Amino acid sequence: MPKVKVKICGVKTLEAAQVAAQSGASLVGLVFYPPSPRYLTVQMAHEISSVLLQMRDAPKSVGLFVNVSVAEMVETAEKCGLAYLQLSGDETVEICRVVAQERPVIKSIRLKPPLTLDDALATVAPYAELDNVTVLLDAYKSGFYGGTGERGDWEIAREIARFWRLILAGGLTPENVAQAVAAVQPWGVDVSSGVEMDDQPGIKDLEKIRKFAKHALSVQNKINNSTF
Repeated sequence: MPKVKVKICGVKTLEAAQVAAQSGASLVGLVFYPPSPRYLTVQMAHEISSVLLQMRDAPKSVGLFVNVSVAEMVETAEKCGLAYLQLSGDETVEICRVVAQERPVIKSIRLKPPLTLDDALATVAPYAELDNVTVLLDAYKSGFYGGTGERGDWEIAREIARFWRLILAGGLTPENVAQAVAAVQPWGVDVSSGVEMDDQPGIKDLEKIRKFAKHALSVQNKINNSTF
């Protein structure tokens, strides 16, 4: 059975990136959204990506953007050696389609409750069915584009994961990630605030990264998803 892919997002230091790699993470998220406490400069992102590229079985770097132009995303990807682009704003299906022609895309979708399963599937489908696009399902919180620590609806997430490759985010921690993987059977899991120092947004707790990856990877993932 395949193992779930682990994405450690909001990484700002070489040390955190290296610990994520050593712990078995498949993806490391670098945030290019200035209002976020996890924002980092292009120079630092380049350093992190360069180090990861030199490591054996290293995780791929993911650049996270919110409502910026395609040209800016592509330029930053080239400067920083990004393997994937994560669109975490209000990007349309058409923008995702265009960006996916440049790099594999992870499209973050926040489902606003209350929401029926049919509504959720209808919201996700136009993105999930695009070539070279994987959906990341995050929890909704007004005024925020992720990283809130809020937990989403795992039952709806599980149904979405039955149809499309899904990265589960929102409120995941070292303590609940194994339960989440078993319950939802996602292709991947994403964590940011759940592996940070208490009351210190943006500051990663290295031991929490290790525990999160260990617990996530301890669960056999029954979903047979293709390589991304």
